[in-house]
Amino acid sequence: MSTPFRAPDPQQGTPDGRVRLEPAAGRLLVRLTGEIDDELRFDLDDAAAQVARSREAGRTAVAVDAREVTFMDSAGAAFLARLAVAVRPDRITVHPSEPVAFLLDVTRLSDVVDVVADAAGDVAASTGDGTGGDGPAPS
Repeated sequence: MSTPFRAPDPQQGTPDGRVRLEPAAGRLLVRLTGEIDDELRFDLDDAAAQVARSREAGRTAVAVDAREVTFMDSAGAAFLARLAVAVRPDRITVHPSEPVAFLLDVTRLSDVVDVVADAAGDVAASTGDGTGGDGPAPS
């Protein structure tokens, strides 16, 4: 006997990963939620291309809100690396969940992105001027 389909409860959330781009004046917020893994590779590729186009259009600051990410594998790490390359010589700002902070540390991506370990606050307002808060990345 099969179980009837039930739509996910938005109050409980879902393990399904999502990537959303939220443009604002002169900046771009990339919001990641749920499980960021290989199943999202096409969405992640599309988002990385949109970030690159956004930079070409003059948006300077890029921030990643990953505070609601429950799991991230190498596909997510590769996505963050592509974003870091797309914004050079500036740096992206990443607001990580615990799993993302761990991945940034073990992959040493924390050497090329600015990590803001602040669980509260308005990420969109903290994207800064595109330099990641510490100025341009070293060449």
